Amino acid sequence: MKNSVKKLAAEGLLLAAASVVFLVESLIPPLLPVAPYVKIGLANVFVLLVIVRCGVRDAFLFVLAKNLLTALVVPFAFLFNLAGSLCAFAVMAGLYNAFSNKISLVAVSVAGAVVSNIARTGVAALLMEAPSLYVQLPFVCGFGVAAGIIIGVLVILCLKYLPERLTNFL
Repeated sequence: MKNSVKKLAAEGLLLAAASVVFLVESLIPPLLPVAPYVKIGLANVFVLLVIVRCGVRDAFLFVLAKNLLTALVVPFAFLFNLAGSLCAFAVMAGLYNAFSNKISLVAVSVAGAVVSNIARTGVAALLMEAPSLYVQLPFVCGFGVAAGIIIGVLVILCLKYLPERLTNFL
């Protein structure tokens, strides 16, 4: 019982951190002017940490909670964020569970980032009724590769250098 409470508290802190990082990142002007819905997605550092340390079930609930919490502050981006987050989660969790001993966290992160950007582009094309937005996919996916590398490296550094007393509850 005591460990589950500590684990829940640790996941709550990660959720708060992910939400703050998302909100700060949403204040940054678009990195790709042609695709303003594309972001680096630094909050995904926390999602991948939860996948690795807590498992798929907890990570799924984490992703849903993060999206609902951030939608309270940035409601107009909810559909983009939810589509991107759920698709990225599915790919990252699936790859990590199936190939964790054969694939790096950077590769897992890159796959998640690329799929997230494809999902966000799909939502934009549907909402704007503009299939021409799919022309952006090569650029958006290239950006996703770069973002995924950044996120993957950050997760590896967190797992390696965060003190055990901060991570042993997860």
